[in-house]
Amino acid sequence: MKCIIIICFVLSVTLETILSQDAVLGNKLEQASLARTFTPGACGGGQTSVCTSCTTLSVCISANDVIDVPCNSTTNAYCQPGDVEASCSTEPATGCAAPSDETVAITCSSVGMLPDPSNCNIYHVCRAVQGISDVYQCPAGTRFNLSVLQCRTQSVSPCVTVTCGATSGFVYYGTSRQYYAYCSVANGVTNRYIFKCPNRATFNMATNSCVYVCAGVGNYVNTNDPATYYQCYVANGRYVAALRQCPVGTSTFNQTLQYCV
Repeated sequence: MKCIIIICFVLSVTLETILSQDAVLGNKLEQASLARTFTPGACGGGQTSVCTSCTTLSVCISANDVIDVPCNSTTNAYCQPGDVEASCSTEPATGCAAPSDETVAITCSSVGMLPDPSNCNIYHVCRAVQGISDVYQCPAGTRFNLSVLQCRTQSVSPCVTVTCGATSGFVYYGTSRQYYAYCSVANGVTNRYIFKCPNRATFNMATNSCVYVCAGVGNYVNTNDPATYYQCYVANGRYVAALRQCPVGTSTFNQTLQYCV
């Protein structure tokens, strides 16, 4: 398969400023697994059932005696605490992420925020191309909303995950043509990898590549990787976009100055 250079975007404000907005962006998971610890013997407050782990509902027999009932791992996989009764739910409880085979840090294909391909309750913050992402979980009752790059209520944030077929290949991420994923299917195991085309580019399924649309003749920063830029020129009556790399020793392309600094 033809090699594809995946590169990423720079936010209009710093990640540090964005990530200070915990009310809409959720909490960083210190580990990419079921992180919450539940208190044993929590049946003493008149509850009929409690969560004893992120995926286990326990029916209260007495204050210190419970019957463990694992939640269904394929449908309602997570235990949600309640004032009287706990319940198995499709949404993780606060402090819980998806099962460890789904919620893992990713190798960043871009700088900025990326949705998780398998869990719409979390998202990834990437600070360097080929770096390892920080995993953040949205507050209870919210999901990561791709259009605003924030956690929003479920009523305005449909749950989007990557649906793979029986064979390996690229797929679109929901209805987006800027975000896409690669499904790796081998020996009955499917792995999903999320990517984003630069601003002004969309993913072309026929060529398995991001197609950049020039705004005019000139140089334009690659919003996926500021160490590169697009050189747009006219050839045979149409715009051509050539991806260029800043020289060794320089850091990023400055759009205002029109050169690497």
